[in-house]
Amino acid sequence: MPSLYKINKHIFIVLMTITLSSCSVISEELSCKFSEIDCYRFDYSSMDQFKYSVTEYAEKWSLKDPSIALSKLTANKNLSIKSAEDSETLITAYPEDIFILGRYISENHKPREWLFIGEQAFLRSWNNLNR
Repeated sequence: MPSLYKINKHIFIVLMTITLSSCSVISEELSCKFSEIDCYRFDYSSMDQFKYSVTEYAEKWSLKDPSIALSKLTANKNLSIKSAEDSETLITAYPEDIFILGRYISENHKPREWLFIGEQAFLRSWNNLNR
């Protein structure tokens, strides 16, 4: 009997190691396919809907009031984004272009993860996210 217990214990350890390893592989790459991130937190259907969704998000997560950042949004600008890094760089430099970025990514069928990265930069521009 003691040997059966040892075998089961070793099998359990091996299975847990495999499970934990697979979880770390999944989390290394940002993806909207998994529920670990909310890739659809803001509504880009119109400027008013976007502002409303950002305000609601800020209230839900107890962030600073976004009204100053939202008052500076731009509505028109030509963009050419080729990566998530481009998205983050753009919004870090020009947070007021977040609505335009959202529309660009949606209309040009770019990866939604690129927008998530830009949204993070936008949130950092008016709220300290170092929690």
